[in-house]
Amino acid sequence: MARRGENIYKRRDGRYEGRYVIGKTASGKTRFGYVYARQFSEARKMLLEKKAAQQRKPVRAGARRISLAEWMAYWMENELLGSVKASSYHVYRRQIGNHLLPQMGDYDLSELTPSVIHGFIEGLEASGLAGSTVKGAYRLLSAALRFAQEEGVIEKNPCRKIKVQHLQSAEQRVLTQQEQQRIRSLPETQEDLSMLLSLYTGMRLGEICALKWSDIDWERQTITVRRTVQRVARMKPEHGSRTMLMIGSPKSARSQRTLPIPSFLLKRLKARMAGEMSEYVFGVSNRAAEPRTLQRRFQRMMKRLGIAGAHFHALRHSFATRLLELGVDVKTVSVLLGHSSAKTTLDFYAHSLLDRQRSAMERLAAC
Repeated sequence: MARRGENIYKRRDGRYEGRYVIGKTASGKTRFGYVYARQFSEARKMLLEKKAAQQRKPVRAGARRISLAEWMAYWMENELLGSVKASSYHVYRRQIGNHLLPQMGDYDLSELTPSVIHGFIEGLEASGLAGSTVKGAYRLLSAALRFAQEEGVIEKNPCRKIKVQHLQSAEQRVLTQQEQQRIRSLPETQEDLSMLLSLYTGMRLGEICALKWSDIDWERQTITVRRTVQRVARMKPEHGSRTMLMIGSPKSARSQRTLPIPSFLLKRLKARMAGEMSEYVFGVSNRAAEPRTLQRRFQRMMKRLGIAGAHFHALRHSFATRLLELGVDVKTVSVLLGHSSAKTTLDFYAHSLLDRQRSAMERLAAC
């Protein structure tokens, strides 16, 4: 049996046989070439060399070429899979399926030029996608083509000199202090607590869904973020279900952090624990909470309170903004949010810092 994503088989004589397409017969039947080796790695190297040689040959009418869609599938299965977190792999696969393949999938690798890549990027920007989404799609394309160059499938990476300009991110929705107080005083939030936890600790939705009672240190009054939950697409849908709930490590190494809990919130968590049987704070029957359930609950409460344009992540943005308004330094805010660097925090909350700077200048002018 061939390894997943490889046309390489182990023969009865112990050797590995690799198969590659060399063309079509007059009747349209695919013609194959073969390589043989004692080691799988050697067979794989020989196979890639044969494919590269095929790619470099002058293209005749009807000859086989490698499309970007075919190469992306090969790159994901043989280079990306296993080298990144499973949750990241699913995110990348979705980005490729949504943004790369619809526009570029039918291009042959030999047809990809800097001009074509520039046009692709401009098309994504013109479609209204967020700057981070455009850059993410471009990084995946560049990485796949860099691998193609390393393997000798193409001579040059057409992305090598292209720089995607940083686009100004849309200002994040932040709750006003009045809106924040209305959420805090709502009876349902006293019982549910998931919204208050994000609003007063800055935890992400997935981190809250994966929170266990054992993550809470009652004596030190802290929460340790150890895992996250997200719903991802199944590689092979089972029983009609195309997605599954995946529990994994937090977004980055810095996202694994210990957070102090406000006293009022710790008291409510203790009261909630008294009536709970699940090991998860917001889960049911020892299962992690479903992110979509908490999102729907949040939207119902926002509608009831008449708060428009807010999503669950706005709670985290509001937490960071309140801290900056109180004069907390950026480094501390960055650590509490679990950002990979203080620069990330600055990029997200530059508007809050500008308001503080303006206020400082006005106080100075009044002296």
